[in-house]
Amino acid sequence: MQFFLFILLFFGGTIYIVYHRKIVKLINIRISWAEKYLGAGGTYTAHILFGLVAIILSLLIGFNWIPIN
Repeated sequence: MQFFLFILLFFGGTIYIVYHRKIVKLINIRISWAEKYLGAGGTYTAHILFGLVAIILSLLIGFNWIPIN
């Protein structure tokens, strides 16, 4: 289970970062707090940060720093 979650989050986060612009255009929803606090283009920056969080979380799970039962 841990290995599957590691692979899923790592590649999911990577693909999310690569295609973040297409994803934002597809769902056509702007994140208002990101635009307010991160400035113009904050929605795109927030989506990149979401992808980075997924990758970091996958590495923590993959190296067993966050144990999954």
